[in-house]
Amino acid sequence: MEVEIEARIKKYRASEERMMPEPILAKIEGIWKPFQDATLDNPMNADEFLSALNLDCLQDFFKGLYGRKPKYPAEAMLKAVLFMDLKKMKFFPELVRYLMSNPNAAMALGFQMEAGKVNIPSKQNLWHFCNIRLKDHWETVFTLMRDESVAKAETLGLRLGEKTLEDAMPLQSRPRDSEAEYNDHYKIKGYKIDSVTDQDKYVPLSVKVTSINADEAKNLIPQLSALNRSGIRVTDHTIDGGYADYELIGWMGIHGIQGWYKIHTNWVYNTKGDEPYLRALYQSHWQDPGFNAHASLSDILNFLFKKGYTEEVGAFYRNRTMIAYTQNTQEYLKCYHVRSRQEGHHGYWKEHLALEDRLRTKGLERVTRYVLRNFCSMLAVVLCRLQHHCKDHLTSIAYLT
Repeated sequence: MEVEIEARIKKYRASEERMMPEPILAKIEGIWKPFQDATLDNPMNADEFLSALNLDCLQDFFKGLYGRKPKYPAEAMLKAVLFMDLKKMKFFPELVRYLMSNPNAAMALGFQMEAGKVNIPSKQNLWHFCNIRLKDHWETVFTLMRDESVAKAETLGLRLGEKTLEDAMPLQSRPRDSEAEYNDHYKIKGYKIDSVTDQDKYVPLSVKVTSINADEAKNLIPQLSALNRSGIRVTDHTIDGGYADYELIGWMGIHGIQGWYKIHTNWVYNTKGDEPYLRALYQSHWQDPGFNAHASLSDILNFLFKKGYTEEVGAFYRNRTMIAYTQNTQEYLKCYHVRSRQEGHHGYWKEHLALEDRLRTKGLERVTRYVLRNFCSMLAVVLCRLQHHCKDHLTSIAYLT
C-alpha cells in the first residue's frame, strides 16, 4: 500500500512539474512493468528487458561525452546499440526501421516523446554515437559495467572473479581484410578473442582481441593485473597448456593465484625449484637492495622473480602442482576440466550474438571495438539481472527476442 501511494505521489509531482504529461506517464507505465526475467517459460522482448536496466554507473561517463545537452539521451542511444546486438541486427538502418515501426520499443529504451511522437534518432545519429562518440571508449563502458556487476553481485552473496577461466577463440574476418592473418590450425583468416570469464557464473571479466597468430599467453598477466587493479581478486585461474610456461606459473604463484593447467607428459621435476636451491640463490644477492637475511620463502620467491629468475620460481610452483597431480590425479583433473566450460561460453557467444555473421568491419582496431561492444551487450544483461536480484543464468540471452 505504501509503495502504491509513493508511486502515485511521484506521478502527480511529475505531471504538475510538467516533466511529463499524464497521458504519456500512463503509456510508459504500460511499458515499464515489474521485472520478469527472460527464461524458457517466459521469453521477453529485448527492449522490454533493457528498459529495466539502470545505467547510473555510466552517468558521469555520459556527461563527459558531450559539451552540451544532447538531442537524444546518451543512455537511450547506448541501450539502442546494445539492443541491436542482442537482436543480432547487422545494420543501423535495420535498427531505425524497427524503432520506427515499434515506437513502444523506442520508449522502453529511453527515447522521449516530442510533439506527440517518439523522437527516434536517424541511422546517421546512431552510427555516429557508436563509431565516433564511443570510438575509443568501448573498453571504458565494458569496465564500468563489469565493475558495477561485480559490486552488485557481492551484495547478493556472489563473488564474481574469484575463480576464473581463460582461453582464446578465433573470429573469422571479412573477405579482403588486409590486417587479418591466416592460421593453419583454425584454417581461417581472422583474429583471436582472449577472454577471462568467471568460472561459475560465466560472466566475461576481461577481453583482448589480437592477431589470430599472436601468443595468447602474453595476455594473461596484463588481464589479471587489470582485474586486480579494479579490486577483483582472482584466487584460482584455469588455463590450457598454451599458457602454462614457467614465467606465467611463477607470476600466478607469487600473486597468490592457484593455477590449474594441463600436466604435460614430458614434464619432469625441476630441481631448480627446490627450496634449498632457491635460498642459496637468494643468498648470492646479499649485497643487493631489498635483501633480508630473515626473508620468508614467499619474500624470497618475489625477490627472485623480480630479478628475472622466472624458471626457478616457476619450477617451485610447477613442481608442487605436479606432486598434487601425482598424489590425487582424479581430484586434480576434476578441477582442471572446468576449462571446457570456456569453450562452451565461446560457442554460446558466437551463436547467440552471431559474432562472425554480423561482423561488417575490417582491421584489428575496428574489430576490437566491435567485439567489446558485443561483450558490453552481454554485461548489460548480466547487470540487469543482478539489479533485480537474479543470481542464475546471468549471461543467458537465448530467450531475449
